[in-house]
Amino acid sequence: MKTARFISIIGHPIFHPTWMMIILLLSGITRFTPGNDFTFLTITFSMTCLIPALIIVMMKRWHVIDSFEMEKRDDRLGPLFIMILFLYATLRFFNKIQLFSIFSFYLTTVIVVTILAFIVTFFWKISLHSLGWGNLTASLFILTTASMRMYLLYFIASIVIAGIVAAARLKLKSHSNSQIYLGFAMGFAIVIIMYFLFLI
Repeated sequence: MKTARFISIIGHPIFHPTWMMIILLLSGITRFTPGNDFTFLTITFSMTCLIPALIIVMMKRWHVIDSFEMEKRDDRLGPLFIMILFLYATLRFFNKIQLFSIFSFYLTTVIVVTILAFIVTFFWKISLHSLGWGNLTASLFILTTASMRMYLLYFIASIVIAGIVAAARLKLKSHSNSQIYLGFAMGFAIVIIMYFLFLI
């Protein structure tokens, strides 16, 4: 159980924008000076992970949410709204840097998926982990198929890790099979649809 909880934490989608930035920087497709690389990574981590996480901690302290696990659907609405705001602010920043168009597209898909999660939460408890992993996996799939084989290993790794995280969520009994599978499918499908609508 402890292992499943650890996997669930490190596999949380709040880390995904930071991981995507690291992948893009390591691939060299968005290469700047080392100092700028660190700056952009720091901005991404702070805006999409650190600051939202701190706000969620304060929400827990102020009893706005009952737990960090957000098992109740109502507990998810506030944190999801915070994430949408900070993701949008991050997107506005990177939209000014044309060489980061790939990352901007990724952030746009994350915002759309998060908005969808916010809406669905009013009616159903979908897996946020699976939504996030579906989103990230689809983004790496697009990069891999766009004649960029350097991303193939990242794409394969994302599939494997997504499966491990899904198994951990099921082990913790945080979600049903349908919430896991539909979450991944929706996260994946939205990215593919947006790619065909706006980039092709």
